[in-house]
Amino acid sequence: MIICPHMSLFSLFRGRSGRGRKILVAFASQTGAAEAIAWRSANALIGAGGFVRVAALGSLDPAALAEAGTLLVVTSTYGAGESPDSARAFVRRHMGARVNFRGLEFAVLALGDRKYDATFCQFGRGLDRWLAQCGARRLFDVVSVDGDDDDTAMGKWCEQLGKLGARCDVENLMPGAPQDWVLAARHLLNPGSVGGESWAVALTPKNPAHLHWTAGDIAEIWPRNDPGTVADFIARHDLDGETLFKWKGHWTPLATILAMSRLPADHEVAGISVQWLVERLEWLGAREYSIASLPADGRLELLVRKAVKNDGSLGLGSGWLTQTCAAGGTVSLRLRPNPNFHPPAEQDAPLPQILIGAGTGMAGLRAHLKYRAAAGRKEAWLLFGERGRGDLYYAEEIEAWRKDGTLTRADLVFSREEGSRRYVQHLVEAAGADVRELVVARGASILVCGGLEMAAGVHNALIAILGEDELDAMTQDGRYRRDIY
Repeated sequence: MIICPHMSLFSLFRGRSGRGRKILVAFASQTGAAEAIAWRSANALIGAGGFVRVAALGSLDPAALAEAGTLLVVTSTYGAGESPDSARAFVRRHMGARVNFRGLEFAVLALGDRKYDATFCQFGRGLDRWLAQCGARRLFDVVSVDGDDDDTAMGKWCEQLGKLGARCDVENLMPGAPQDWVLAARHLLNPGSVGGESWAVALTPKNPAHLHWTAGDIAEIWPRNDPGTVADFIARHDLDGETLFKWKGHWTPLATILAMSRLPADHEVAGISVQWLVERLEWLGAREYSIASLPADGRLELLVRKAVKNDGSLGLGSGWLTQTCAAGGTVSLRLRPNPNFHPPAEQDAPLPQILIGAGTGMAGLRAHLKYRAAAGRKEAWLLFGERGRGDLYYAEEIEAWRKDGTLTRADLVFSREEGSRRYVQHLVEAAGADVRELVVARGASILVCGGLEMAAGVHNALIAILGEDELDAMTQDGRYRRDIY
């Protein structure tokens, strides 16, 4: 059986006979991926004959871990090798200490992205070392996962779960296949901006049932090569683009696989089998974007800054969405629940809300403002920064929210138009007394969306205003949430 997260760990494990293995599956998740895998892993362990509990690592303490019997941790790494927000207090309070974990068995599944090679899975690996140094017995080496679709690493995790008695199928542990959407519209929001082009991109689903997400959720875009280039490659090598191959855990036409992979040089293809080719293709990867709309809008809207490299070429994801994909073309995407950036719990939803962001982080904040406006909730306060006034995205909507009371206050800063460079964290610092009043006296929640450097500056400003313990408590009860990239 799986025990619900709110049940007491001690009441669950105390007084049980030794007939079944006790398994605690703990997760530390920034964007929801680690949490989803933790629950899928727990479901696979139902057949192990023991008692399985799932809980956020940040809600536990060393005594709870020590009593677990068997501990499986699924964790992502955030920022520069740091823990996810939900585990920040756990790290600060407990991981600097030597704890007695003798008698505890454990294993760690660490999620990361190899393009950040210096910090790849750093928090998961650090947690693995700490548990071992404290006397816990490692069931198997830490399994490091590169992105959501690393079926090789997930296969290793599945194999080890099987040794614990799990009925494990690697496909059931991984997210589903992407869905096909249509690029319905796009337009440039800030022509002539010194900060580069930002585009509003609108997508509609081929299946209307896919119009289902919550404010704060993420769209994983799977970019493609230019369709003409793929067609030429298929024709040049006399391939059948309709042939199906098992790829990323799903049966996929060869033409789609090639569209989503780095195409090899012609001499690398000569004389090899198609199966050998497919097995060695390098996937282009996915790109994550905060969703800027709600399902009620009838389309999924993104705010995409076009990335231009030093050689003039475009970033893969932004180039696909803003230029390469033709209007009416197919865009493959996967919706990812992001519970760490959802609206506050129902009892807190009517309370004031402070929304802080910069740049394309306005996308995630816009979805939350639309959510509050639709629910008739007032007393939102926006603090937003960009380079110039021409980069104030959704300016007409912001003005409309001011007029109808959804926004009671909007503080804006434009770094390239000030006498001295000022950013959104400086707005937060200057409004410190008002922030504290709204949070402490009124129970306001705080949402932060945007780049890592901005988020770090805002976080430090909030620590100075509210104190680290208060921010940790707000993180645990869902009143301080961040969507950071």
